[in-house]
Amino acid sequence: MGKPFGGELSLLKKTVDWTNKLDLNHLKIYLEKLPPPIYIVGSGGSLSACHYAVSLFNDHGKFARAVTPLELFFSEKTIRNSSILFITASGKNYDIKFSFKRALEYEPKAIGAITMKENNPLSLLTQKHGIAETFDFNIPSGKDGFLATNSLIAFFSILNKTLGIPGYKIQNNSKDLNVRISKFLNEISNDCTLVILHGSWNKAVAVDIESKCTEAGLTTTLIADYRNFGHGRHHWFDKNPNSAIIALANRTETGLCHKTLKTLPNSIPKLILESASENPDSALDILIQSFELIKYLGQKVGIDPGRPGVPGYGRKLYHLPYSNLIKPSKKTALTKRAELSIKRKLNMDDLQSIDKKELEVWRKFYSKFMGNLLRTSFGMVLFDYDGTICSSKERFTGPSNEMTEKLLSILEKGFMFGVVTGRGKSVRNDLQKIIPKKYWEQVLVGYYNGSEFGTLSDDSLPDKGQELHPSLQPIIPLLSEIETLYGIKVTKRPNQLTIEIEDNKRWGFIRNLVIQTIKTRGLNEIQILESSHSMDIIPNSISKVDMVPSAKEKLKERNLPQQILYIGDKGQWSGNDFMLLDNEFGLSVDEVSSKLDTCWNIASLSNRNSSATMEYLDCLIFSENGIRFKISK
Repeated sequence: MGKPFGGELSLLKKTVDWTNKLDLNHLKIYLEKLPPPIYIVGSGGSLSACHYAVSLFNDHGKFARAVTPLELFFSEKTIRNSSILFITASGKNYDIKFSFKRALEYEPKAIGAITMKENNPLSLLTQKHGIAETFDFNIPSGKDGFLATNSLIAFFSILNKTLGIPGYKIQNNSKDLNVRISKFLNEISNDCTLVILHGSWNKAVAVDIESKCTEAGLTTTLIADYRNFGHGRHHWFDKNPNSAIIALANRTETGLCHKTLKTLPNSIPKLILESASENPDSALDILIQSFELIKYLGQKVGIDPGRPGVPGYGRKLYHLPYSNLIKPSKKTALTKRAELSIKRKLNMDDLQSIDKKELEVWRKFYSKFMGNLLRTSFGMVLFDYDGTICSSKERFTGPSNEMTEKLLSILEKGFMFGVVTGRGKSVRNDLQKIIPKKYWEQVLVGYYNGSEFGTLSDDSLPDKGQELHPSLQPIIPLLSEIETLYGIKVTKRPNQLTIEIEDNKRWGFIRNLVIQTIKTRGLNEIQILESSHSMDIIPNSISKVDMVPSAKEKLKERNLPQQILYIGDKGQWSGNDFMLLDNEFGLSVDEVSSKLDTCWNIASLSNRNSSATMEYLDCLIFSENGIRFKISK
C-alpha cells in the first residue's frame, strides 16, 4: 500500500503549476461569501489543509475552526447556525461521508466540499441536496501514497489562490535546505522527540509534520506556538534531553523565532524552516521544505513515509463505524415533514425544548396551511427569480434546462406562471430565450420588485424613461458619499435604487451604514429590501404583490382558477419576498417568516433554493380544473 515518498515529491512542481492554471473564480466567490462561523472538516492529512483554510478565513475577518468528523459530530448543537466546509482528497472515507450526512440533518447556513477527484462518493451525495455545493478537481498526480503529498500541496495552493495571493511558485533552495536538514538529523537519535514551534501562517505545517511523523511511525512530536512554548512547555527539554526543535517562521516571525531559540541551551539541536514571504504563501514554502524533512527523516529511521506498511488492526480502525453513538431523538406525534417545517420556522433543532402547548399550536397551523395548499386548485404559479428559479451560478446564464422543462410544462397544460424580481429587462431576455413565443402571453413578468409588470411579449417594459419617484430623490445625495468612499454601485431606476458591492467582505458594514444613513434622516416613505445579491430601495407604495390583481384578471379571462401559488426564497423580513409569501399559499425555498399561518418551507431535508423549487414543481398535478399540489404531509 502506498507509493515511494521521493517519487511523489518529484511531482510537486507539476501539481502547483496545474493549480495555477485552474479557473477558480466560482470557488473564490463561494468562499468569500461563506457566512461565519465556519467549521472546516477533514481527516488525516487533509486536516492540515483545514488548518490552513482557518488561517485564511481568519485573515478575511471570519471566525473558522478546523475539526475532525468526530469533533463535528460532538458539536451538533452549533451546526444549524454555522457553515460547514469539507476538505477531502478522495471523498470516500467513512468518517467524511458519515459526517457530511449528519451535518445535512441540521441544515447549516451552507455546506460545501473541495475534493481532488471528480464524481467521488461525497460529490455524488452533494448532488442530492440543494443546500450543498462541491468543487471537484482531477489532480494530475493521481492518488497519493500513504501520506498526503500532492493532494495537500494542491489544497494549499487552491486555497491560497482563492483566499490568499494567487500565482505561487516553488522556491528553488533545495541545496541549502538539504545540507541543513542533513546536519540536523546527524545531531539527533532515531528516537528523538521533535518539538515543533510555529507562528501564524505555519500552524497548518506544524500540524502536518506531526501528522506525517505519527502516521508513518517516524518519531514522537509535540507542537506549540512560540509564546505558548514559553508557558511551561520548555520544561520538557529539562526532563527529556533526547529532544530537538523544528522552528517554522516566515519573514514576520523570524525575529521572534531567533529570539526564542537564543534563550535555549546550545546543546538542543535546532532546525529552522523559513520563508522570505510574510504572506499566506509562506505556508506553501515551508510545507514543501517540511516534505523534504520527512523524506530524510524516513531514510534515517529506515521507513519510507510513502509506504510504511499498515497492520491489520489499522484497516479495521480506518473503517470503524460509529453511527451507533447517535442517541435516538425522542419521538413526537409529528410527521417528518411537519417536524422539519416547524424546526425551520423556529430555527431550532430540538422541538422537545419548547412547551408542549406551543408545539401543539404550531402543529395546528402547519396542518391548516397544508390542508389549504393541498385542496386548492391554482391557475398560476408566481415565482421570485434569483435564488428561486435560478441558482447563484445561473444568475448570468438563466434557468437550467431542467427548470425550463418544468416551467414549460405549466404553459403546455394551458396554465400561467409569473416572475416578479428586483431585476429589469435581463430577466425578460432570459425568459424569452427559453420560452417559445407562442406562450409569451401566458407569462407575466414583474420588474423592479413589482413597480412595473406585463406579459413576456411586452418589450416596452420596463420603462426607464419615467422620472425618479419623489420618495427616492432625497436618498441620492445621501448615498453619493458612501458610493465614493466604498466603491458601491448605485443603479437608479424610476421606482428603485439598487445597491451592489464587489468587496463581499464589507457587505455587512456597508449594509448597516446605508440603512442607518437613510433611517436617521426620517425618510419613512421608502422600504429597504434585500435579495440574494443586492439591496433594493423602493417606495412604500410598491410591492411584489402589486401585480396580483392584474394576474387574477388574466386568469379570469382564460377561465382558469384565480388562486395563485407563490414561491420565493427570502420570506423573512427584510428579504424581498416577505410580502410575496405572506399569504396562505406562500412557499419558501429558503428563509421563512416567523408567522404561524403563512410562508412555510416544506421542502425535503437540506433542499434549498432552485433545487427546492424543482421539488415543488415535481409536486404539481395538472387537470382540467386547475393545478393541484400533491405532497405527503
